[in-house]
Formats: sequence, C-alpha cells, structure tokens
Amino acid sequence: MINQLRITVLADNCVSAPGLLAEHGLCFLIEADGRRILFDTGQGRVLRDNLSALGISLHPLDALVLSHGHYDHTGGLPAVAADTTPGAVFFHPSALEQRFARGGRPPFRAIGIPERSRDVLQGWSGRAVWTRNATEIVPGVWCTGEIPRYREENEGEAPFSLDQDGLRPDPLADDQALFIETKQGLVIVVGCAHAGVANTVDHVCRLAGRDRIYALAGGLHLGKASHKRLEETGNALGRRGFQCLAPCHCTGMQGHAYLRCRFHSLVRDLGAGSSLQLA
Repeated sequence: MINQLRITVLADNCVSAPGLLAEHGLCFLIEADGRRILFDTGQGRVLRDNLSALGISLHPLDALVLSHGHYDHTGGLPAVAADTTPGAVFFHPSALEQRFARGGRPPFRAIGIPERSRDVLQGWSGRAVWTRNATEIVPGVWCTGEIPRYREENEGEAPFSLDQDGLRPDPLADDQALFIETKQGLVIVVGCAHAGVANTVDHVCRLAGRDRIYALAGGLHLGKASHKRLEETGNALGRRGFQCLAPCHCTGMQGHAYLRCRFHSLVRDLGAGSSLQLA
C-alpha cells in the first residue's frame, strides 16, 4: 500500500501556471513512497521546457510506463533519454505498430510512435517489460495490461487503423492504465482510456478486488462522445463512489463540462504544472 502519492503534470493540452507550455499530449510524473514513475511523455515539444520551468529533473527514474503507442504519448521519449535512463520501461508490444487516424480520404494521417522514439526504445531493449497482462511496476503500483471491452463505448467515432488505407482496423489492444493502492483508496491513472472509461474502471476493480475507487486522473477520450455515452460514463463513475476526478488531455471541453456539471467539486482541473496529492 502506498502512503504518499503525488502526480505532477509535465505535459497536457492546457497549462495551469505561468511560464509553461501546452501541447496535445500527456505526461505525468508519479511519485509513490519515494519511487518515481514517468507515465507517458507527451509529443516531446514541451517536456524539456516545462521540466526546466518547474525545476524538476527526471533523474533518477525508477520506471517509465507508456499507456499506448500514439505520438502524443510517446513523442517525448528522446527528451527523456537526454535526461535519464529509467530503471525499466513498461509497454504493450502493440505500442510499436504503425497507427493511422481515419478521416477524409486515404492515405490517412500517421499517429503512431515516431521513429526517433522507436529508436530510444530499441536502445532500452534490455530494460523493456511487455505488459500484455497486469504487471507490478514498483511495490503498490500496477499496470493493467490489456483491458477487455466488456461494453462498446466508442460508437460514432472515426476508427483507427493499422494501415494508411484504413483497411485494417486498429483494436488498440495496447491501451492500458495504472492502478495504485493508497491509504485513501484505489487510484487509477489513464492516458486516453481508448478501451472506454467504464471498461477501464471495471477491469481495475476486478484486478484489485475492490468495488470503489478513490480517484481517477488522465485523458478520458470524451471529446466527441454522444450524450448517451457521457451519461453512461457518468453512471459508471458514480457507482464507484470516487472522491476525486481529474480529467485532462483528450477528455474534451464537452466531456469536462458534463463531468463538472454532474459531479461538481469532486472534479479537479489539471494542466501542465499542476499536481495532485492523493495520499
């Protein structure tokens, strides 16, 4: 069990303090009982500047975890490598695949891991831990591995593909989250929740043997969600009795507004430079 847990936002779509930069991406520094874990790396355009502005060094780094293989979560790997070498790197093998976002006419836009980031992971191959299944990162902090799709949560969205012509749908099997047992309760950290917020929360509760969660932080991928999906997401969260919800990145304005209207003061605003003290 983790007695002290702090999450600092190093990269996000928004900023929360002067002198910081924003980008479409996500990067969290998680400090759990003295262990330091980097969760995603953003696009890489703002990470080093924001680290300097915040007076934070990534060295030493016990672990680096990639929530999935999209550019806005993996592009900062060269910036990380310039500052430190993590003790271990946790990611699903599918994170290395080429990915494309369907929209308009093919060839579709590439959104997978950049080549320079792939090279960094290759250089760290001896430190790589593949996470198809639930895996302990450091004592008390776990990665989910693949998240089963108990229900369909992404209806109406432009699908992703594994080829630029859009012929091979991308199941996003690499999407994963962190869960942390704290003295306050169960904390879940997500990158984009491509598997769906309800699916993610339900799977974590099954893995942890818990019915309730204390906090959920990260990108919730609700920017284009229908009202039905927003309500279903709200219902799924409400059943778990959370006390802190910190949406950011791909949650989107309408997703954030819906959650704020429904859960009021339980919702925390995040941006680069902000931090959550959760235990």
